[in-house]
Amino acid sequence: MQHALRRLGLISGLMVVSAALATVIGGPASAAPFPVTTDVNQAIATGFSRPATTSPAGSNRFDCRDRYGRDPVILLHGTALNQDANLAYLAPTLANAGYCVFSLTYGQTSWSGNVGGLGNKDRSARQVAAFVDRVLAATHARTVDFVGHSQGGAIAQLVSQLPGRAAQIDTIVGISAPNRGYSRTSTITDRLPAADRQPGENDWGPRHPGISYVNLATTYDEIVTPWQNSLMSPGPNVVNTRVQDVCPRSEVGHLGMVYSPTVAALVRNSLDPAHRVGVPCGDDYPG
Repeated sequence: MQHALRRLGLISGLMVVSAALATVIGGPASAAPFPVTTDVNQAIATGFSRPATTSPAGSNRFDCRDRYGRDPVILLHGTALNQDANLAYLAPTLANAGYCVFSLTYGQTSWSGNVGGLGNKDRSARQVAAFVDRVLAATHARTVDFVGHSQGGAIAQLVSQLPGRAAQIDTIVGISAPNRGYSRTSTITDRLPAADRQPGENDWGPRHPGISYVNLATTYDEIVTPWQNSLMSPGPNVVNTRVQDVCPRSEVGHLGMVYSPTVAALVRNSLDPAHRVGVPCGDDYPG
């Protein structure tokens, strides 16, 4: 009896030690979700107070492996922002859903400090292309998916115009991205004059048949105006979606698009149609 009790005590002690080690070492089964920021103003203020190299939560885990074998997802921020300020909601939301998420701050200038998206767009595209090589080498994937907010959507398309790069891209999701025509309030201008555009071309060059293009727009966009400029002309590899066609009462604005649970669900369904999720409707940041 005493021998049995001693064995029971030993087993209990080992269980306690194992639990303590698990707490210290951690692991996939015990990993807590990445914190999701929902306060847009606070997220932007915090992001601007940090170096431009600061990754949003859940992003840039270069040892990440997607259990479903999905493409790594590269998030691209918009004009006059950086990765942490712009992507503090979308990056951890996708990472918590099991995606391997990556991001960078592109387009810095000698005078822009920790703010990106202000430099020459062709140079930014080459900067992002080099980052694609780094992601593919680390993950051993063959292609990536881009999710670009505002100018980020344009930069993703410019990357696809570089020699050999279209073959590395599976899907481009543009969130309030300027795809056609001039924006009345944005600093982004046409890359291709309308008179020189051929069928299937938008502002940033020809579309590629091997890339799926998903464009998400909002009626209340105050940057890309009119909001239809966020859409592409129809095609077999083009999906255009207006948030208000999914959630009629939504008043989400340009900046709020990347902090919207509605948009995040639409992005997930675009990246992984085989594992679709429900699309919630609710209050969104209007600006």
